[in-house]
Amino acid sequence: MKILVLNGSPKKEKSNTLKLTNAFLDGLNPNKNNPVQTITIGDSGIEPCLGCYTCWTKTPGICCIKDDMQDYLQQYMNADLIIWSFPLYYYGMPSKIKGFLDRLLPLSLPEINDRGSHPPRYDLSHQRHVLISTCGFCRTENNYDALLRQFEIIFGSRLTKIICPEGELFRIPQLSARTDEYLSYVKKAGNEFLLKGSFSAETQSKLDELLYPPEIFTELANASWNIAKTDESGSQEADKSYRFMRQMAAVYNPDAYTKDICLEIHFSDLDKTYQLLLGKEKCVLKTDNFTPYTTKIETAFDVWLDISEGRKSGPQAMMDRQYRTLGDFNTMLKMDELFGKKRQDKLTGSGINKKSNMLVLLLPFLALWIFLPVSSHIGAMLAIGAAAFSCLLHFWLKPTPYERTGAFIITIICLYILISGAGEWRISLASFTFGILWLASAFFRIPLSAYYSCNSYGGEDAFKNPLFIKTNRILTVMWGITNILTGTAALFIAGSSIVPFWGIIANIPIALLGIFTAWFAKWYPAKVASAAPS
Repeated sequence: MKILVLNGSPKKEKSNTLKLTNAFLDGLNPNKNNPVQTITIGDSGIEPCLGCYTCWTKTPGICCIKDDMQDYLQQYMNADLIIWSFPLYYYGMPSKIKGFLDRLLPLSLPEINDRGSHPPRYDLSHQRHVLISTCGFCRTENNYDALLRQFEIIFGSRLTKIICPEGELFRIPQLSARTDEYLSYVKKAGNEFLLKGSFSAETQSKLDELLYPPEIFTELANASWNIAKTDESGSQEADKSYRFMRQMAAVYNPDAYTKDICLEIHFSDLDKTYQLLLGKEKCVLKTDNFTPYTTKIETAFDVWLDISEGRKSGPQAMMDRQYRTLGDFNTMLKMDELFGKKRQDKLTGSGINKKSNMLVLLLPFLALWIFLPVSSHIGAMLAIGAAAFSCLLHFWLKPTPYERTGAFIITIICLYILISGAGEWRISLASFTFGILWLASAFFRIPLSAYYSCNSYGGEDAFKNPLFIKTNRILTVMWGITNILTGTAALFIAGSSIVPFWGIIANIPIALLGIFTAWFAKWYPAKVASAAPS
């Protein structure tokens, strides 16, 4: 299949519509087996049709204008699939691609058929056409009517359409979570078109969905325009920070609401302060008459803009002391959910995944700690059973590299105990091995505890957060040392009367460390976040 893409946007490679077209091609041509030619109409030297009809009379099928269109006509006729990619301009197509369409006249015959139209000069009935278009409105009605009717008349049943209102949102990096989700459905549509020649009803339904409700889109669109405003002195300035905050307020996700939050942001370089009042139904932007904040962020505007547009990592910027956070740090942990990616996960269901659970890791060790002091054989058998059961739990819970390692270590220890009977030192085996497992993981890219605590911090995306990793690395070392010290203590009590109770006694420092962990996991990031920007 030969594919011809007609990029009719005056913005050329920066076209919002072209983002959809490229996603469609990714699904349509996944293995790059089909040759793709692209004509960027904005770069072409196409003169307007003269209406001289030379291509019908003096030189049938050949235009008298000697320009790029001569080569383009040949590419057009050779193509099996033609993708028309352009935005809506004034209820129609941009002028240069309209000129391209006009110059297709040589492909028609001058005679008028019984349908009142000109029949094709060549047999192009094998060709399929896909129209991909975006616009800056929130509806297709009364906007696309004329354009769609024109294409339906020209191409009839050979035409397939992807029409995306609110297309201007594809140029706003802060909305990439939602726009990327839409592009994933465009890619799926491309793959379905390759396999079936059409889109499934489910995919078509997703393509027909608005990116945002009309009221939110209207606010986002109006806030995006770089229109100068007049200040009290009479001078005009383009207040980017105010427009940015309007957009931030517009994409607030009320579904993430748990309590009223006053988020205050101070742009130190602009000496401007804003407050976002996050309520149950909406977010209100305030520029004065401020109320006591729940959480306050102090930073330079360009830093915050870079973070929001993905050019800079927010956690890394915090570690580099490019901004600081005062008040309730928990608000920062929910920023993606309140304003970004987590919202889309909830809408699409893509965030419903299996989660890890530390109980899977602990289960065989707990069995050995508790029952081994009572009976070597019973404790070893129960621990082996617990190790096997922990592997079965992976059908419902997400596994981590350490669980299988821990289950394997416990099984080896228990088999040794069953065969040899071991000695009094057997009580310390579980604690020593558990501690070494924790300590060793502290030197890996992702420490052991991070695999479990990430469930509360956005899943595996938290692994990209250097502050999250540093916090967990510290805690992992502490857990490793505690278990090794517990194992050492077990050697000293071997043979004493308290051995049968050792399983309970050994869990006391573990419980205390668990309480400390819960406190430290909140205190340490908040302490780092509150450091003054350097």
